[in-house]
Amino acid sequence: MSLLATFAGAPVWLSNSDIVQRTGLPAPTVARLTRSLTGMGLLHYSAHRRRFRLAAGVVRLGYGARCEAHLAERARPHMQRFADRHGVHVSLAVLDRTDALHLEVCHSASTLVTLRLEAGSRVPLATTAAGHGILACLSEGERETVMKALQVRDEEDWPQAAEAITKGLDAIAVLGFSRSVGGWQTDVNSVATPFRSPFHDGAMSIACSAPAGHLPEERLDEIGDELLVLAGLLPGQDTEDLDAFEMA
Repeated sequence: MSLLATFAGAPVWLSNSDIVQRTGLPAPTVARLTRSLTGMGLLHYSAHRRRFRLAAGVVRLGYGARCEAHLAERARPHMQRFADRHGVHVSLAVLDRTDALHLEVCHSASTLVTLRLEAGSRVPLATTAAGHGILACLSEGERETVMKALQVRDEEDWPQAAEAITKGLDAIAVLGFSRSVGGWQTDVNSVATPFRSPFHDGAMSIACSAPAGHLPEERLDEIGDELLVLAGLLPGQDTEDLDAFEMA
């Protein structure tokens, strides 16, 4: 990524030696990376110029990032109102290998200091409600692939992790949301629901978390039901539905 970023503020065409000079990377490393990136369609090599330029594959990457930013921008004000109303932390997370990656995070006044999560932070898939919501979005084949990767990563704790995942998916099948009591941190409770949007093809979830004192176990079902309403409204951004939701 550092290599690709050198093209942003540079002339269109760069040689391997130009890239070495701009990045400080060893010449053999640059040669290997430019060869790989060319094969991946992210760089184009001109034999005549003996130089590289960015290729169409980078546009695809940029489009994907723009879609995520657009989704987060549209979701943010409604997530923030939800966080403020219920005194919880609200996050929009997407699958990233074996983690849940936060695209957007909104804190209430009561969770701003106690939960130090921001956009770009990660939490485990296996032991969090957010992770269970993401796994519920996957097809059976996709979920099996992720589960195998999780088992390799967490081999020693896999029996407990697999049990937590099963319970979370079962709850989503019945209630529409997963509950976690001290699953991510011992003093933090959370609830999450799968989330699908026309602005993003990936598996996502919306989760609410708070210290157990702010979000006791007996409130999880109440917040989960409210979360289902929020998740159902955000993808289409229907104005009348959102106005009704904000007045509730």
